[in-house]
Amino acid sequence: MPLAHTPAHAPARRVRFGRSRALLIVAAVAVLASTATILPLFASDDDGLTLHPVADTTITQVWQDGNNAVKTTLASCPAMCDGNPHGRRDATLQFAVDQLPPNAVDVKATLRVYAWHDFTARILARAVPGGLRAAANAAQLAAVSAARAVDRVHKGFTEFDMSGSVRGNGNYTFALSQQSYYTRIYWASRENSRENLHPELVLSYKTATRPSTTGPATVLPPPTTAPPASTPPTTTPPTTKPTATKPPATTKPPATTKPPAAPAGWNLVWSDEFNGNGLDRSKWNLRDGEGRDIDRGCNVDSPKNTFVSGGHLTLRALRETVKCSSQTRQFSQSYLDTIGRHSWTYGRFEIRAKSPNKPGASKGLWPAFWLRPEDGGNGEIDVTELPGGQGWYDRSTAAIFYDYSPVKQDTRIALPSGGYPGDGFHTYTTEWDATSLKWYIDDKLVWTRNRSTTPWFDKAFHKPYNLRLNFQVGGWLGDPDGSTRFPADFVVDYVRVYQH
Repeated sequence: MPLAHTPAHAPARRVRFGRSRALLIVAAVAVLASTATILPLFASDDDGLTLHPVADTTITQVWQDGNNAVKTTLASCPAMCDGNPHGRRDATLQFAVDQLPPNAVDVKATLRVYAWHDFTARILARAVPGGLRAAANAAQLAAVSAARAVDRVHKGFTEFDMSGSVRGNGNYTFALSQQSYYTRIYWASRENSRENLHPELVLSYKTATRPSTTGPATVLPPPTTAPPASTPPTTTPPTTKPTATKPPATTKPPATTKPPAAPAGWNLVWSDEFNGNGLDRSKWNLRDGEGRDIDRGCNVDSPKNTFVSGGHLTLRALRETVKCSSQTRQFSQSYLDTIGRHSWTYGRFEIRAKSPNKPGASKGLWPAFWLRPEDGGNGEIDVTELPGGQGWYDRSTAAIFYDYSPVKQDTRIALPSGGYPGDGFHTYTTEWDATSLKWYIDDKLVWTRNRSTTPWFDKAFHKPYNLRLNFQVGGWLGDPDGSTRFPADFVVDYVRVYQH
């Protein structure tokens, strides 16, 4: 196939740090057999890397396509494309990886490419030795055995796990070959005017070091990290306080006037530990009789749906017929906010909670903890969204919005400690200051946004935001079906706000 020329004036490659959409892989606790004689390696956390292509093009058999190296889109299509037996096109991208440290291990690589529409199409992603020219060699391309395939292209970013192909620093070329759907699929290129659509190679890794011979043999996770799924999750002493008839998922120590210890550099300015016998109405508004067009439930102020017991707040979704203003809805749900009561510009916003969602029984369930501007204008910060259903229940979604057209950036994140949000209590945190937003799960940094990643950062994130805590039923991720289990409980241990 002819190779489109990459011009000398093509923009220089761009490498950004701290904008990883990938989960930042953390070290597991090292287990040493009693007979072992070799010191184990330990891995420290790293912020990860997000790289953009140094070059990309469409490798094409169609000479009329011309020079594809400076076009705003890439294309893929099978050989019999639009009835042309010589119409094959492969979207091809080259990345320069040169910032992995020498002691990087367990490198994970995700290729993310943006498409404007959904397609049912099989796409093979291949790592091709050499540069873009190598991808033009059909025989060499066919010889690549380690291909990653998807059978559906999503509107937005489609992801390909290329971890086995990236082993260290060097140049890496990836070709997207379309195996079905016999017309062109267009992907955003590095030349696209919208920077947030540009292709990405997201890397995360561990850095291996030898443990000190005088130190302890193992490094334990921080107290808020969930234990393995086989162990009942708990992060507090076993002392309990009396419980009501609606049992919480776990118990915690009796209420105390001593505030929880603040993370280094932060001061606790607001919290709800849910140690009382009911919802603190001086802190929260509880919506009632509200039916929104974005979901299927009715937000109600009812002790059946929102209650405090055993040191936890429970937001409960029920399958029941509810009169909701002028509508009748088939589900009831809970929605709390602090509008008009409490709002903050910048801070550390943290929740410890247990999702109701499990495999095979949670379609249409969608709890979330998020922030919106007090003035009702542009902006949104999603500390965590925990939608249910297959393909969703095992991740936390972090997101920011400028408006709902939508101009947004989001990512789905697996738990650093393994497991899933419904296997026990996990901590979700967003740190927000004048220059960046950082997301943490169980105290592990998992995502960062700033001015370089988000052109509209300064337009949205320099004003007071209030808290939103809700449990939505149904919506654009799908409605409950016969397998969805009710009642469903979103259980919250605490909500805390810190500032410097």
